[in-house]
Amino acid sequence: MGKNPLEKSIHISIIVPVYNSADFLHQCVDSILRQTYREFELLLINDGSSDDSLKIMNSFAEQDSRIQVIDKVKNSGVSDTRNIGISLAKGKTICFIDSDDWVEKNYLQVFIDNYVSSDILLLQNVIRDKPRNLHYKTYNLQNDFTELFLRNNLLYFGGPCGKFFEREIITKNNITFNSEVSYGEDLIFFLEYIKQIQAINIINAALYHYEFTENSLSRTKHSFDSLFILHSAIADFIFFHHQQTGKKIKKYIYQVDWDIIEACIDQGIIGKKLNKEDSYICMNKIKATIDKNHFLYSGYYRKVLFLLLKTKQYQLLLQLKKRLNK
Repeated sequence: MGKNPLEKSIHISIIVPVYNSADFLHQCVDSILRQTYREFELLLINDGSSDDSLKIMNSFAEQDSRIQVIDKVKNSGVSDTRNIGISLAKGKTICFIDSDDWVEKNYLQVFIDNYVSSDILLLQNVIRDKPRNLHYKTYNLQNDFTELFLRNNLLYFGGPCGKFFEREIITKNNITFNSEVSYGEDLIFFLEYIKQIQAINIINAALYHYEFTENSLSRTKHSFDSLFILHSAIADFIFFHHQQTGKKIKKYIYQVDWDIIEACIDQGIIGKKLNKEDSYICMNKIKATIDKNHFLYSGYYRKVLFLLLKTKQYQLLLQLKKRLNK
C-alpha cells in the first residue's frame, strides 16, 4: 500500500460547539478521547452556557493537552461558534461533533484509512434511531451526480456531522456557516463545499451517534428570511450544476425546494402571524424566484400553489394553506 497522504504530524481538528450540554458532555468528550487515532486537536467552544458545561470543559482540558477551550461569554448560536472553531483550527482536516452526540472509538481511524485526496469529501453514515439508507461508493460529482443525490437523498443529509472536511478548501473559498440563518445553515455550508471538490466517498461505516435532545430538536417556527436564504441557496446549487441535472434529479431538487417554499409560507408567514403587508412582501420574494420548472416538476397541489403565486392570489393561497394546516 502507498503512503497515506495524512501524516501523523498533520492532525485532525475536531470542533465541538457547546451550549448547556452538561448532561451529555462527559459522554461526548470521553468518546473522542477514546479514539484509536490520537493525532488530533479538540476545540471545545462554549457558546455562553448557563449550566456547568464550561466547568466540565476546563476539567477535561486540564487532563489532556490536545484540548483547547474557547469561552464565548455571550451566546451567539451554533453557526458563529463553528466559524470560530474553523478560524482557530490547525489541522489539515476538520470534523464537527455536536456536544450531545458521541462517536465510536474507531470513528477517526476509518476516515484516515479511507483518505485518498483532498478533493474527495469523506462521509460516514449517522445513526439516529437507525442508520440512514445510504449506498456506499465513491461518486464523481461530474459523472455520478444524479445517482449520488437520488440514491442517497443527499439534500436531507447535509449536516456537518459524519463528514471529513479539508480546512484549506473551507478557508480558501471563504466557506462559513451563515450566522444570519436559524434553519438550514448546515445544508448551505455543505452545498457551498461540494462546489469546490471532485467527488464524495460514502464510507461503509456508521460510527456517529446522533442523540435527540431538546437542544437538537428545534420546535421553533423559523423566520421567513432564514428559510428564504435556504431556498435561494438551493436555487444557486441548481444553477451551478445545471449541466448535470437531468429530468430525474431536477424533479428531486425541485421537490426539496418546494418543501422549503412551503416552510417559508407555513412557518415564516403563517406561523409568525405576519400582517397582510409583510405577508405580501414575502410572497413577492418567493414569486420572483420560482420558474416554470417549479410547475413542471410538481404534483397537482403544488401546481395550484405555483399558479396562485404567479397570479398574485396571495390571500387565497394563505387561506388554502391555513385550512390544510389545521
